[in-house]
Amino acid sequence: GTVNLFGDGNFKMNPIHGADLAEVCVKAIESTDKTIEIGGPEVFTHNEIAELAFNVLDKKTKIKYMPEWMRKTILGLTRTFTSSKTYGPMEFFFTVLAMDMVAPKYGTHTLSSYFEEMKTKIQKS
Repeated sequence: GTVNLFGDGNFKMNPIHGADLAEVCVKAIESTDKTIEIGGPEVFTHNEIAELAFNVLDKKTKIKYMPEWMRKTILGLTRTFTSSKTYGPMEFFFTVLAMDMVAPKYGTHTLSSYFEEMKTKIQKS
């Protein structure tokens, strides 16, 4: 029903489909590069990703924005009261939601086609 975002939802990213990423990984086997930066073929803000999901579902866009202090407070409390097994993944997730994550574009699979595919699978089940 509602997407919750930290900040104003204007951080950017270019999510990559697993099939496109797999191609890059196979090519990287013979590469000497230590790091490979790669992203999907389209760049979106977090707001645009949420809007795209709602549009695919033919639903009204509903986004709630949480202030940055809330993200930092949740991270601090989680770090204090949970193990690194719990805290580590949360810290990663909460950190990438608060920055641009745009890499060189690669691939052919679009986010809208992925969302449409997921919608079809849900409707069939």
